[in-house]
Amino acid sequence: MKPNFFIVGGSKCGTTNISYYLNEHPQVFVSELNEPYYFCKFDVPNDFERPSMIKDETKYLRLFENATNHKAIGEATSAYLHCPHAASEIKKSFPNSKIIISVRNPIEKAHSSYFSYKFMHPDNRSFAEMITWQDQQRHEKEFFLYNFIEAGFFSKHIKRFQNEFSSENIKIIIFEDYIKNEYQYINSILKFLGIDKPVELTEQPKGSYRIPKNKISDFLLGSSTFRRVATKLVPTVQRQKLGDKFFLKQTKKPSMQNDERKQLKEIYKNEVKNLEGLLGKNLPWSDFLD
Repeated sequence: MKPNFFIVGGSKCGTTNISYYLNEHPQVFVSELNEPYYFCKFDVPNDFERPSMIKDETKYLRLFENATNHKAIGEATSAYLHCPHAASEIKKSFPNSKIIISVRNPIEKAHSSYFSYKFMHPDNRSFAEMITWQDQQRHEKEFFLYNFIEAGFFSKHIKRFQNEFSSENIKIIIFEDYIKNEYQYINSILKFLGIDKPVELTEQPKGSYRIPKNKISDFLLGSSTFRRVATKLVPTVQRQKLGDKFFLKQTKKPSMQNDERKQLKEIYKNEVKNLEGLLGKNLPWSDFLD
């Protein structure tokens, strides 16, 4: 079986939550491996590695080998939205695909993405310092998969998908609206995928902000050697499950400082206007309402 829908992002915009609930429906199959990054391979160096990344087509298609009579078959990789070639490559490989996009206040998105970046890449720079560095990098027009500032410029990323897919094949969700009524939005996505029977939402998926459980976990997860060995020896899906069970814990995300919010507001003020024009609606983001 081959995929016919993709949850392409943005990152920290509820994509894991959406894929979790869609997968609860008996007519939907979502790859057990979250974030295979297959269509990002065209935008990263040949030697680029990420634990869940798949570059081989045969291995990629195996993600869907357990799909049988499912009407909707897909995967979720939140980086596809801002990977420059992902839209055209998805179109080339699976031209009739449905595309699901979620957008969020880019200020809140950047804050969440910062902590994910810190988890994957030990870095002592503060959030404010990281904003400055990534904004400079963005202006240098050098693509960097983990540039969460660039990823927040939703309008130009959405346009790439609109250039490849018809409006009937793209569904755009506002994250802040989605979390107020998940049931309504999940079932609207199901209808978009051609499934009329609704799904009952039961168990809540885990939140996305996690930290090491203890000092030993912190040491091991911060070790590039440990990560490299684990990647080679343990299959990705099992590695994710083991990490959740033995190494990580959910906790409350640290608050954003006022100067950091002000810094981001200056960066994104024109982008939000562009996005509102593209979507034809006002966005419920209080940072940009004055």
